[in-house]
Amino acid sequence: MSDVPPADGREATPQAPRAELRVVLVSPDRVAYDGPAQAVIAPGAQGMITILLHHAPMLTMLEPGELSLRHGDLTHYFAIGGGHLEVVDDLVTVLVDSVERPEEIDVAEAEAACEQARTMLARYRSRPAEAALALRRAQSRLRVSKRGQAGPSA
Repeated sequence: MSDVPPADGREATPQAPRAELRVVLVSPDRVAYDGPAQAVIAPGAQGMITILLHHAPMLTMLEPGELSLRHGDLTHYFAIGGGHLEVVDDLVTVLVDSVERPEEIDVAEAEAACEQARTMLARYRSRPAEAALALRRAQSRLRVSKRGQAGPSA
């Protein structure tokens, strides 16, 4: 929250502290989620990141993987294709290359993508990073597809 008065000269009214995060998950083609959460767990470039209420401001890159949002007794799962995550004043904005809910994932297609990525890893040693990224993306899609739309929080 800012101590700077509004630009129009009005007095700033104090806001009640938030009881939960507000999360906006956006891909180039849609808003996949816009709502409350108690926690966001995302695949950061250096490992998994957990965002809770009152987190310090942050901007970070995300890797392809599984993103989960905990709200009450439910956890919502998404397969993401990498992107960026920003935290400012309990607003978590997640901009991703692609996003899929469990029910949107074609399991046969994801399994074929895993096999293709494994073959690429074995054959094309000149591009191991690209093959590893494709494998990670396909494996995360498979994991998310098995989770179901929204399950009990663990």
